[in-house]
Parts: sequence; structure tokens; C-alpha cells
Amino acid sequence: MPLRVRKSDIKVGEKKVFKDGEKEILVIYLGGNKFIAVNNKCPHLGCKLDKTGVIIREELICQCHFTHFSLSTGEPRKGATKKQLIIYKINDKGDEIEVET
Repeated sequence: MPLRVRKSDIKVGEKKVFKDGEKEILVIYLGGNKFIAVNNKCPHLGCKLDKTGVIIREELICQCHFTHFSLSTGEPRKGATKKQLIIYKINDKGDEIEVET
């Protein structure tokens, strides 16, 4: 079953963690109608991206070891790992988004 998040629960520029069973999903609201959902653990050493992640342009940067991940593909662009960040598909459901985990 997909994770459902009310759009009003997250502000522009905010990163917020939602639980889906054992998974922690980090939802990022970039403004307009642009939401991104990623695994909250960095694939390098498991650092929590809600605490260590910084968004600059179209990248999420884990400050544990300064790996830069593409927000559109999850691919590492530079840094300490070659492992891809898991990005979840989002469906717009009006007042909510649905995250396919």
C-alpha cells in the first residue's frame, strides 16, 4: 500500500520524515507542485538525510561525507559513494501525494 501524505503537512523547502512500516521516507517539498521522496538513509554509511542532507539546486548533499545525489535520478554525482539513492515515485492526488514505496 502506498504512503499517503497531505500536502498541507509539509511547507515549502521543508524535509519531513514519514514512516512506512520499517522504512523511513524523506519527503522534500521544493515549492509549486514539486515533491521528492527518497529513502532517509544515505546509501554510503546510513546517515539520516533529514539531519545531514542539504538541498542545493537539483542535488541532495549528504554532509556525512559530502556525496552529491541527483534529485531526479538518485545517482551520485560526486563524493564518497557510487551507490544510488532510492527515489520513490510520487502521484498527485489533489490534497495529498501518494508515495509508491
